[in-house]
Amino acid sequence: MPQTVSTKDIQRHYRDVFDQAQHGPVVVMTNNKPDVVIMSLARAEDLFQKAKQTELDKILKAITLYNRDKKAGKLIHASSLQEFI
Repeated sequence: MPQTVSTKDIQRHYRDVFDQAQHGPVVVMTNNKPDVVIMSLARAEDLFQKAKQTELDKILKAITLYNRDKKAGKLIHASSLQEFI
């Protein structure tokens, strides 16, 4: 469970909040509702890299399935979306 702080905590103790963010995400609450997350740059870069890799994996899977279906003769040539419905 991530740490939570209020916006006032950031105003009063921003350095402490930033130090907490080095160890894990910190959720900033505004009016008792989650507003934003503060995290270390290393963690953010890791998340972006994982998201990019996931996207590349999905693209590779789609290409692999396309090639398999093309080889098996399962592809349909259509001039409009209506032909699929």
